[in-house]
Amino acid sequence: MEKITERKYNVILHLPVKIEYKVIETYLQKKFLGKILSKGKANGETSDHARIQKINLTRSPLDEFDLAVQLQLKLLTSLFKNREIKMVVHLSLDFKEAQQEVLIPRYRLDGENSGWFTNTLVETLVNNFMYSKLKEKMKFDISPIIANKLEKLNTELGGGKEMAEGINITGKIDQFRVQEVIPGQLNLLVTVRILGNNVLNIRKIDL
Repeated sequence: MEKITERKYNVILHLPVKIEYKVIETYLQKKFLGKILSKGKANGETSDHARIQKINLTRSPLDEFDLAVQLQLKLLTSLFKNREIKMVVHLSLDFKEAQQEVLIPRYRLDGENSGWFTNTLVETLVNNFMYSKLKEKMKFDISPIIANKLEKLNTELGGGKEMAEGINITGKIDQFRVQEVIPGQLNLLVTVRILGNNVLNIRKIDL
């Protein structure tokens, strides 16, 4: 059935894409640096407990996890005012192709600080933060992101996207789907499938 469907397209491309962890790290820094971690109170109010000062991302050294996010936090409570502490969040990744969802089914927190109370406090804060930001089993639906980028790309292709002087490509990309997400030592390997109907137009030959 898949082969019959693909006959409708003159572009059938299976493309491996490498995304360096440094790229993901930069994204996390833009999104979360300076973020305040708060803890809810019984009366429904919240109390600010810590601010994210630094974020780094690497491959996790633990076999049962894929990524490690190193956090440096500055405590905002009166008891530990301005004290800086460190925490590592180990994440496991899963990918559901049919739903186009990246999931984090498990994570583990490791404190790098002396003191049971401080580590327990930070673990509670980070746990609350993780569950509030990554609810529903911590899944990321990448379909809206792909749809948005695909719409912009097809708008460019509709008018002719210049590849080089005198050469452009026109047409439409009908499908862009992620097939696999594989964590490596230095990057994520993402395999994608692209289906479309496109024409390469040569308007100038300069030899």
